[in-house]
Amino acid sequence: MSLKRVIVIDDEINICRSIDSCLTPEGYEIKSFTCPNEALKSLRTTLYDLALIDIRLGKYNGVELFEQMQTEKFDIPVIFISGNASLNEAVQSLKIGAYDFLEKPFNADKLIVTVNNCFQFYGMQRKIKSIELNQSDHTLIGEHHAMNALRADINKVAKSNINVLISGESGTGKELIAQAIHEKSDRAKQNIVTVNCSAIPEQLIESALFGHIKGAFTGADKHKKGFFETANNGTLFLDEIADLPFSAQASLLRVLENKEIQKVGSNLITRVDVRVIAASHKNLKELVSKGEFREDLFYRLNVIPLNSPSLRERSSDIPLLVNHFIVSLSKKHGINEKSIAPSCYELLTRYSWPGNVRELINVIERMIIMGGAKLIKGDIPSDIMFSRTQENAEDDQLTLKAFLHGQERRFLIQKLHKFEGNITKTANELDIDRSYLHKKLATHDIKRSRKFE
Repeated sequence: MSLKRVIVIDDEINICRSIDSCLTPEGYEIKSFTCPNEALKSLRTTLYDLALIDIRLGKYNGVELFEQMQTEKFDIPVIFISGNASLNEAVQSLKIGAYDFLEKPFNADKLIVTVNNCFQFYGMQRKIKSIELNQSDHTLIGEHHAMNALRADINKVAKSNINVLISGESGTGKELIAQAIHEKSDRAKQNIVTVNCSAIPEQLIESALFGHIKGAFTGADKHKKGFFETANNGTLFLDEIADLPFSAQASLLRVLENKEIQKVGSNLITRVDVRVIAASHKNLKELVSKGEFREDLFYRLNVIPLNSPSLRERSSDIPLLVNHFIVSLSKKHGINEKSIAPSCYELLTRYSWPGNVRELINVIERMIIMGGAKLIKGDIPSDIMFSRTQENAEDDQLTLKAFLHGQERRFLIQKLHKFEGNITKTANELDIDRSYLHKKLATHDIKRSRKFE
Protein backbone atom coordinates (compact mmCIF):
# COMPACT_ATOMS: atom_id res chain seq x y z
CA MET A 1 0.00 0.00 0.00
CA SER A 2 1.51 3.36 -1.06
CA LEU A 3 2.17 6.16 1.40
CA LYS A 4 -0.33 9.00 1.67
CA ARG A 5 1.15 12.09 0.01
CA VAL A 6 0.77 15.38 1.90
CA ILE A 7 1.69 18.75 0.41
CA VAL A 8 2.60 21.45 2.94
CA ILE A 9 2.45 25.10 1.83
CA ASP A 10 3.81 27.53 4.43
CA ASP A 11 6.18 30.49 4.06
CA GLU A 12 7.96 29.54 7.30
CA ILE A 13 10.50 26.82 6.57
CA ASN A 14 10.65 25.83 10.26
CA ILE A 15 6.94 25.06 10.24
CA CYS A 16 7.39 22.91 7.15
CA ARG A 17 10.20 20.99 8.84
CA SER A 18 8.20 20.60 12.03
CA ILE A 19 5.21 19.16 10.15
CA ASP A 20 7.53 16.83 8.23
CA SER A 21 9.08 15.52 11.46
CA CYS A 22 5.61 14.91 12.95
CA LEU A 23 3.93 13.19 10.00
CA THR A 24 6.75 11.24 8.35
CA PRO A 25 7.04 8.75 11.28
CA GLU A 26 3.26 8.25 10.99
CA GLY A 27 3.64 6.89 7.47
CA TYR A 28 2.96 10.02 5.43
CA GLU A 29 5.08 11.24 2.52
CA ILE A 30 5.62 14.99 2.91
CA LYS A 31 6.47 17.55 0.21
CA SER A 32 6.89 21.15 1.42
CA PHE A 33 6.76 24.48 -0.40
CA THR A 34 7.23 28.04 0.83
CA CYS A 35 6.10 29.54 -2.50
CA PRO A 36 2.42 29.09 -3.54
CA ASN A 37 3.24 29.25 -7.26
CA GLU A 38 5.75 26.41 -6.93
CA ALA A 39 3.16 24.46 -4.93
CA LEU A 40 0.61 24.91 -7.71
CA LYS A 41 3.09 23.62 -10.28
CA SER A 42 3.63 20.52 -8.15
CA LEU A 43 -0.12 20.02 -7.69
CA ARG A 44 -0.53 20.00 -11.47
CA THR A 45 1.99 17.18 -11.93
CA THR A 46 1.74 15.12 -8.72
CA LEU A 47 -1.21 13.36 -7.10
CA TYR A 48 -1.50 14.44 -3.47
CA ASP A 49 -3.93 13.07 -0.85
CA LEU A 50 -3.99 16.11 1.47
CA ALA A 51 -2.88 19.76 1.52
CA LEU A 52 -1.83 21.70 4.63
CA ILE A 53 -1.96 25.42 3.75
CA ASP A 54 -1.01 28.47 5.78
CA ILE A 55 -3.67 31.17 5.46
CA ARG A 56 -1.06 33.94 5.52
CA LEU A 57 1.66 33.17 2.95
CA GLY A 58 3.61 36.43 3.08
CA LYS A 59 2.01 38.63 0.40
CA TYR A 60 -0.18 35.70 -0.70
CA ASN A 61 -3.48 34.55 0.76
CA GLY A 62 -3.93 30.85 1.44
CA VAL A 63 -7.70 31.02 0.99
CA GLU A 64 -7.20 32.45 -2.51
CA LEU A 65 -4.77 29.63 -3.23
CA PHE A 66 -7.41 27.13 -2.11
CA GLU A 67 -9.98 28.78 -4.38
CA GLN A 68 -7.53 28.45 -7.28
CA MET A 69 -7.11 24.77 -6.42
CA GLN A 70 -10.88 24.38 -6.54
CA THR A 71 -11.02 26.16 -9.90
CA GLU A 72 -8.42 23.74 -11.27
CA LYS A 73 -10.39 20.88 -9.72
CA PHE A 74 -7.70 19.49 -7.42
CA ASP A 75 -9.98 17.13 -5.54
CA ILE A 76 -8.03 16.81 -2.30
CA PRO A 77 -8.95 17.76 1.28
CA VAL A 78 -7.39 20.89 2.78
CA ILE A 79 -6.46 21.74 6.37
CA PHE A 80 -5.61 25.40 6.98
CA ILE A 81 -2.98 26.47 9.50
CA SER A 82 -2.14 29.94 10.77
CA GLY A 83 -1.02 31.94 13.72
CA ASN A 84 -1.98 35.34 12.32
CA ALA A 85 -5.29 34.83 10.54
CA SER A 86 -8.46 36.31 11.94
CA LEU A 87 -11.26 34.09 13.16
CA ASN A 88 -13.41 35.29 10.26
CA GLU A 89 -10.79 34.02 7.81
CA ALA A 90 -10.77 30.67 9.58
CA VAL A 91 -14.54 30.39 9.43
CA GLN A 92 -14.53 31.46 5.78
CA SER A 93 -12.02 28.74 4.95
CA LEU A 94 -14.35 26.14 6.44
CA LYS A 95 -17.37 27.52 4.61
CA ILE A 96 -15.70 27.21 1.22
CA GLY A 97 -14.84 23.57 1.80
CA ALA A 98 -11.75 23.15 4.00
CA TYR A 99 -11.76 20.14 6.31
CA ASP A 100 -10.42 21.92 9.39
CA PHE A 101 -8.35 24.80 10.74
CA LEU A 102 -5.35 24.53 13.07
CA GLU A 103 -4.06 27.53 15.02
CA LYS A 104 -0.33 27.92 15.59
CA PRO A 105 1.30 26.83 17.72
CA PHE A 106 -0.17 23.31 17.57
CA ASN A 107 1.41 20.26 19.12
CA ALA A 108 2.33 17.07 17.32
CA ASP A 109 -0.55 15.06 18.77
CA LYS A 110 -3.14 17.61 17.64
CA LEU A 111 -1.69 17.67 14.13
CA ILE A 112 -1.54 13.87 13.83
CA VAL A 113 -5.09 13.37 15.14
CA THR A 114 -6.47 16.02 12.78
CA VAL A 115 -4.71 14.53 9.74
CA ASN A 116 -5.73 10.96 10.65
CA ASN A 117 -9.35 12.05 11.18
CA CYS A 118 -9.30 13.84 7.85
CA PHE A 119 -8.28 10.70 6.00
CA GLN A 120 -10.90 8.65 7.85
CA PHE A 121 -13.59 11.19 6.97
CA TYR A 122 -12.74 11.38 3.28
CA GLY A 123 -12.43 7.60 3.15
CA MET A 124 -16.02 7.44 4.38
CA GLN A 125 -17.04 10.08 1.83
CA ARG A 126 -15.63 7.99 -1.01
CA LYS A 127 -17.42 4.94 0.35
CA ILE A 128 -20.69 6.88 0.45
CA LYS A 129 -20.26 8.04 -3.16
CA SER A 130 -19.54 4.48 -4.26
CA ILE A 131 -22.98 3.33 -3.09
CA GLU A 132 -25.58 3.59 -5.82
CA LEU A 133 -27.98 5.77 -3.91
CA ASN A 134 -30.16 6.68 -6.84
CA GLN A 135 -30.95 3.24 -8.22
CA SER A 136 -34.52 3.60 -6.90
CA ASP A 137 -36.63 6.13 -5.07
CA HIS A 138 -37.33 3.29 -2.64
CA THR A 139 -33.72 2.38 -1.82
CA LEU A 140 -33.27 1.38 1.82
CA ILE A 141 -30.14 3.26 2.90
CA GLY A 142 -28.02 1.79 5.67
CA GLU A 143 -25.26 -0.66 6.54
CA HIS A 144 -26.26 -1.34 10.15
CA HIS A 145 -26.84 -5.03 10.85
CA ALA A 146 -30.55 -4.33 11.47
CA MET A 147 -30.86 -2.94 7.93
CA ASN A 148 -28.88 -5.82 6.44
CA ALA A 149 -31.19 -8.29 8.20
CA LEU A 150 -34.25 -6.38 7.00
CA ARG A 151 -33.07 -6.44 3.38
CA ALA A 152 -32.43 -10.18 3.66
CA ASP A 153 -35.98 -10.73 4.98
CA ILE A 154 -37.44 -8.60 2.18
CA ASN A 155 -35.65 -10.74 -0.41
CA LYS A 156 -37.07 -13.90 1.20
CA VAL A 157 -40.71 -12.79 1.34
CA ALA A 158 -40.93 -10.70 -1.84
CA LYS A 159 -41.56 -13.54 -4.28
CA SER A 160 -44.42 -15.00 -2.22
CA ASN A 161 -47.98 -13.70 -1.93
CA ILE A 162 -48.00 -13.95 1.86
CA ASN A 163 -49.39 -11.04 3.86
CA VAL A 164 -46.78 -8.95 5.69
CA LEU A 165 -47.15 -6.78 8.79
CA ILE A 166 -44.53 -4.04 9.24
CA SER A 167 -44.10 -2.59 12.72
CA GLY A 168 -42.00 0.36 13.76
CA GLU A 169 -42.10 3.93 15.03
CA SER A 170 -43.52 6.74 12.93
CA GLY A 171 -41.05 8.11 10.40
CA THR A 172 -38.88 5.00 10.12
CA GLY A 173 -39.77 4.29 6.49
CA LYS A 174 -42.38 1.54 6.65
CA GLU A 175 -43.77 2.62 3.27
CA LEU A 176 -40.30 2.24 1.75
CA ILE A 177 -40.20 -1.34 3.01
CA ALA A 178 -43.58 -2.03 1.40
CA GLN A 179 -42.33 -0.46 -1.85
CA ALA A 180 -39.17 -2.60 -1.74
CA ILE A 181 -41.20 -5.79 -1.26
CA HIS A 182 -43.45 -4.85 -4.19
CA GLU A 183 -40.53 -3.97 -6.49
CA LYS A 184 -38.83 -7.33 -5.83
CA SER A 185 -42.05 -9.31 -6.27
CA ASP A 186 -43.64 -10.83 -9.38
CA ARG A 187 -46.25 -8.06 -9.09
CA ALA A 188 -43.71 -5.28 -9.68
CA LYS A 189 -45.19 -4.34 -13.08
CA GLN A 190 -48.63 -3.86 -11.51
CA ASN A 191 -49.88 -1.15 -9.17
CA ILE A 192 -48.94 -0.69 -5.56
CA VAL A 193 -51.71 1.31 -3.88
CA THR A 194 -50.98 3.05 -0.58
CA VAL A 195 -53.81 3.75 1.86
CA ASN A 196 -53.49 5.69 5.11
CA CYS A 197 -56.25 4.12 7.19
CA SER A 198 -56.17 6.95 9.72
CA ALA A 199 -56.96 9.56 7.04
CA ILE A 200 -60.30 8.12 5.85
CA PRO A 201 -63.51 9.04 7.70
CA GLU A 202 -65.16 6.00 9.31
CA GLN A 203 -68.38 6.39 7.28
CA LEU A 204 -66.42 6.26 4.00
CA ILE A 205 -63.91 3.52 4.78
CA GLU A 206 -65.80 0.62 3.15
CA SER A 207 -66.52 2.68 0.04
CA ALA A 208 -62.84 3.67 -0.14
CA LEU A 209 -61.61 0.09 0.22
CA PHE A 210 -64.21 -1.80 -1.82
CA GLY A 211 -65.83 0.86 -4.04
CA HIS A 212 -69.50 1.78 -4.52
CA ILE A 213 -72.13 1.92 -7.22
CA LYS A 214 -74.06 4.94 -8.40
CA GLY A 215 -76.81 5.85 -5.93
CA ALA A 216 -75.38 3.76 -3.09
CA PHE A 217 -75.57 6.81 -0.81
CA THR A 218 -76.08 10.54 -0.99
CA GLY A 219 -73.41 12.02 -3.24
CA ALA A 220 -72.60 8.72 -4.98
CA ASP A 221 -73.34 10.04 -8.47
CA LYS A 222 -71.26 7.45 -10.34
CA HIS A 223 -69.67 4.01 -9.97
CA LYS A 224 -66.32 4.12 -8.24
CA LYS A 225 -63.56 1.54 -7.85
CA GLY A 226 -62.19 0.94 -4.38
CA PHE A 227 -58.55 0.51 -3.42
CA PHE A 228 -58.73 -3.29 -3.65
CA GLU A 229 -59.98 -3.20 -7.22
CA THR A 230 -57.43 -0.54 -8.17
CA ALA A 231 -54.66 -2.75 -6.74
CA ASN A 232 -55.93 -5.91 -8.45
CA ASN A 233 -53.00 -8.17 -9.45
CA GLY A 234 -50.72 -5.83 -7.53
CA THR A 235 -50.07 -4.81 -3.92
CA LEU A 236 -52.20 -2.93 -1.41
CA PHE A 237 -50.30 -1.19 1.40
CA LEU A 238 -52.54 -0.46 4.38
CA ASP A 239 -50.62 2.03 6.51
CA GLU A 240 -51.67 2.73 10.11
CA ILE A 241 -53.88 -0.36 10.08
CA ALA A 242 -54.47 0.03 13.83
CA ASP A 243 -56.66 3.04 13.05
CA LEU A 244 -59.00 1.03 10.83
CA PRO A 245 -62.47 1.31 12.39
CA PHE A 246 -63.54 -1.86 14.22
CA SER A 247 -66.64 -2.12 12.02
CA ALA A 248 -64.47 -2.26 8.87
CA GLN A 249 -62.07 -4.84 10.29
CA ALA A 250 -64.61 -7.66 9.80
CA SER A 251 -65.10 -6.67 6.16
CA LEU A 252 -61.34 -6.59 5.58
CA LEU A 253 -60.99 -10.03 7.17
CA ARG A 254 -63.56 -11.49 4.78
CA VAL A 255 -61.72 -10.11 1.77
CA LEU A 256 -58.41 -11.54 3.00
CA GLU A 257 -60.02 -14.95 3.51
CA ASN A 258 -62.19 -15.13 0.37
CA LYS A 259 -60.37 -12.85 -2.10
CA GLU A 260 -63.76 -11.31 -2.88
CA ILE A 261 -65.15 -7.79 -2.54
CA GLN A 262 -68.67 -6.42 -2.59
CA LYS A 263 -69.11 -2.78 -3.55
CA VAL A 264 -71.28 -0.63 -1.32
CA GLY A 265 -74.85 -0.73 -2.66
CA SER A 266 -74.24 -3.76 -4.89
CA ASN A 267 -75.14 -7.45 -4.58
CA LEU A 268 -72.45 -8.52 -7.03
CA ILE A 269 -69.30 -10.27 -5.86
CA THR A 270 -65.98 -9.37 -7.53
CA ARG A 271 -62.90 -11.55 -7.16
CA VAL A 272 -59.60 -9.78 -6.57
CA ASP A 273 -55.98 -10.93 -6.50
CA VAL A 274 -54.22 -8.54 -4.15
CA ARG A 275 -51.17 -8.96 -1.93
CA VAL A 276 -51.76 -7.05 1.31
CA ILE A 277 -48.95 -5.40 3.27
CA ALA A 278 -50.05 -3.65 6.46
CA ALA A 279 -48.13 -1.40 8.83
CA SER A 280 -48.59 0.26 12.21
CA HIS A 281 -46.56 2.25 14.70
CA LYS A 282 -48.84 0.91 17.44
CA ASN A 283 -48.45 -2.47 19.14
CA LEU A 284 -51.26 -4.52 17.59
CA LYS A 285 -50.84 -7.35 20.12
CA GLU A 286 -51.57 -4.92 22.94
CA LEU A 287 -54.59 -3.58 21.05
CA VAL A 288 -55.85 -7.15 20.60
CA SER A 289 -55.52 -7.81 24.35
CA LYS A 290 -57.53 -4.62 25.02
CA GLY A 291 -60.22 -5.64 22.56
CA GLU A 292 -59.44 -2.70 20.27
CA PHE A 293 -58.28 -4.79 17.31
CA ARG A 294 -59.66 -8.07 16.00
CA GLU A 295 -57.50 -11.03 16.96
CA ASP A 296 -58.44 -13.02 13.85
CA LEU A 297 -57.54 -10.09 11.59
CA PHE A 298 -54.23 -9.64 13.42
CA TYR A 299 -53.18 -13.23 12.75
CA ARG A 300 -54.35 -12.98 9.13
CA LEU A 301 -52.13 -9.91 8.61
CA ASN A 302 -49.21 -10.98 10.76
CA VAL A 303 -48.13 -13.99 8.67
CA ILE A 304 -44.69 -12.44 8.12
CA PRO A 305 -43.78 -9.77 10.70
CA LEU A 306 -41.06 -7.26 9.77
CA ASN A 307 -39.65 -4.51 11.96
CA SER A 308 -38.54 -1.11 10.72
CA PRO A 309 -35.71 -0.06 13.10
CA SER A 310 -35.71 3.39 14.64
CA LEU A 311 -32.97 5.81 13.62
CA ARG A 312 -31.46 5.85 17.13
CA GLU A 313 -31.05 2.04 16.87
CA ARG A 314 -28.91 2.48 13.76
CA SER A 315 -27.25 5.83 14.40
CA SER A 316 -24.13 4.62 12.56
CA ASP A 317 -26.17 4.96 9.35
CA ILE A 318 -26.78 8.69 9.88
CA PRO A 319 -23.74 9.88 7.81
CA LEU A 320 -24.90 7.72 4.89
CA LEU A 321 -28.44 9.07 5.17
CA VAL A 322 -27.29 12.68 5.54
CA ASN A 323 -25.21 12.51 2.36
CA HIS A 324 -27.99 10.74 0.48
CA PHE A 325 -30.50 13.44 1.45
CA ILE A 326 -28.07 16.26 0.63
CA VAL A 327 -27.82 14.87 -2.91
CA SER A 328 -31.53 14.14 -3.41
CA LEU A 329 -32.85 17.30 -1.73
CA SER A 330 -30.37 19.53 -3.58
CA LYS A 331 -31.72 18.13 -6.83
CA LYS A 332 -35.28 18.59 -5.63
CA HIS A 333 -34.75 22.30 -4.93
CA GLY A 334 -32.45 23.00 -7.88
CA ILE A 335 -29.56 23.87 -5.56
CA ASN A 336 -25.90 23.08 -6.25
CA GLU A 337 -24.92 20.07 -4.18
CA LYS A 338 -23.48 21.20 -0.86
CA SER A 339 -20.72 19.71 1.28
CA ILE A 340 -20.99 19.24 5.03
CA ALA A 341 -18.47 19.84 7.79
CA PRO A 342 -17.31 16.63 9.52
CA SER A 343 -18.18 18.16 12.91
CA CYS A 344 -21.86 18.07 11.92
CA TYR A 345 -21.91 14.29 11.82
CA GLU A 346 -21.05 14.00 15.51
CA LEU A 347 -23.91 16.28 16.55
CA LEU A 348 -26.42 14.66 14.21
CA THR A 349 -25.40 11.17 15.34
CA ARG A 350 -25.76 11.97 19.05
CA TYR A 351 -29.31 13.29 18.72
CA SER A 352 -32.04 10.72 19.49
CA TRP A 353 -34.30 11.55 16.47
CA PRO A 354 -37.77 10.95 17.97
CA GLY A 355 -39.22 11.65 14.50
CA ASN A 356 -36.77 9.18 12.94
CA VAL A 357 -35.77 9.44 9.26
CA ARG A 358 -38.69 11.75 8.49
CA GLU A 359 -37.34 14.25 11.04
CA LEU A 360 -33.81 13.89 9.65
CA ILE A 361 -35.08 14.68 6.15
CA ASN A 362 -36.79 17.84 7.43
CA VAL A 363 -33.62 18.99 9.21
CA ILE A 364 -31.35 18.39 6.20
CA GLU A 365 -33.84 20.14 3.93
CA ARG A 366 -33.84 23.17 6.23
CA MET A 367 -30.04 23.19 6.39
CA ILE A 368 -29.72 22.99 2.59
CA ILE A 369 -32.09 25.89 2.02
CA MET A 370 -30.81 28.15 4.80
CA GLY A 371 -27.12 27.20 4.94
CA GLY A 372 -24.09 28.23 2.90
CA ALA A 373 -22.08 26.29 0.33
CA LYS A 374 -20.74 24.14 3.15
CA LEU A 375 -23.12 23.09 5.91
CA ILE A 376 -21.66 23.72 9.36
CA LYS A 377 -22.68 23.19 12.98
CA GLY A 378 -24.40 26.54 13.08
CA ASP A 379 -26.79 25.40 10.35
CA ILE A 380 -28.11 22.65 12.61
CA PRO A 381 -31.37 23.78 14.29
CA SER A 382 -30.82 24.95 17.86
CA ASP A 383 -33.33 22.47 19.29
CA ILE A 384 -31.03 19.70 18.09
CA MET A 385 -27.79 21.55 18.87
CA PHE A 386 -28.80 22.04 22.50
CA SER A 387 -31.01 18.98 22.90
CA ARG A 388 -31.30 17.60 26.42
CA THR A 389 -31.32 14.13 24.89
CA GLN A 390 -28.01 14.86 23.25
CA GLU A 391 -26.55 16.17 26.50
CA ASN A 392 -27.67 13.09 28.39
CA ALA A 393 -26.02 10.89 25.77
CA GLU A 394 -22.78 12.85 26.17
CA ASP A 395 -22.91 12.69 29.95
CA ASP A 396 -23.21 8.89 30.23
CA GLN A 397 -20.22 7.25 31.92
CA LEU A 398 -18.27 10.51 32.30
CA THR A 399 -15.95 11.41 35.15
CA LEU A 400 -16.99 14.39 37.26
CA LYS A 401 -14.24 16.50 35.69
CA ALA A 402 -15.36 15.60 32.17
CA PHE A 403 -19.00 16.21 33.06
CA LEU A 404 -18.26 19.69 34.44
CA HIS A 405 -16.08 20.46 31.41
CA GLY A 406 -18.93 19.54 29.07
CA GLN A 407 -21.50 21.54 31.04
CA GLU A 408 -19.27 24.63 31.03
CA ARG A 409 -18.67 24.30 27.29
CA ARG A 410 -22.40 24.04 26.53
CA PHE A 411 -23.09 27.00 28.83
CA LEU A 412 -20.54 29.18 27.01
CA ILE A 413 -21.91 28.20 23.59
CA GLN A 414 -25.44 29.07 24.69
CA LYS A 415 -24.33 32.49 25.94
CA LEU A 416 -22.41 33.18 22.74
CA HIS A 417 -25.44 32.12 20.76
CA LYS A 418 -27.58 34.55 22.77
CA PHE A 419 -25.34 37.48 21.81
CA GLU A 420 -24.57 36.27 18.25
CA GLY A 421 -20.89 35.76 19.03
CA ASN A 422 -20.30 39.22 20.52
CA ILE A 423 -17.42 38.78 23.01
CA THR A 424 -17.97 42.05 24.88
CA LYS A 425 -21.68 41.43 25.50
CA THR A 426 -21.06 37.81 26.44
CA ALA A 427 -18.29 38.73 28.89
CA ASN A 428 -20.51 41.43 30.47
CA GLU A 429 -23.34 38.91 30.84
CA LEU A 430 -20.99 36.46 32.56
CA ASP A 431 -19.36 39.23 34.64
CA ILE A 432 -15.83 38.28 33.53
CA ASP A 433 -13.02 40.00 31.61
CA ARG A 434 -12.86 39.65 27.84
CA SER A 435 -9.36 38.12 28.12
CA TYR A 436 -10.62 35.47 30.54
CA LEU A 437 -13.50 34.64 28.19
CA HIS A 438 -11.05 34.27 25.29
CA LYS A 439 -9.01 31.88 27.43
CA LYS A 440 -12.11 29.83 28.24
CA LEU A 441 -13.10 29.66 24.58
CA ALA A 442 -9.63 28.41 23.69
CA THR A 443 -9.74 25.83 26.50
CA HIS A 444 -13.02 24.45 25.20
CA ASP A 445 -12.00 24.72 21.53
CA ILE A 446 -14.97 27.02 20.81
CA LYS A 447 -14.39 28.94 17.60
CA ARG A 448 -16.28 32.19 17.82
CA SER A 449 -18.50 32.99 14.89
CA ARG A 450 -22.12 33.85 14.45
CA LYS A 451 -22.92 30.23 13.66
CA PHE A 452 -20.40 28.66 16.07
CA GLU A 453 -18.62 26.32 13.71
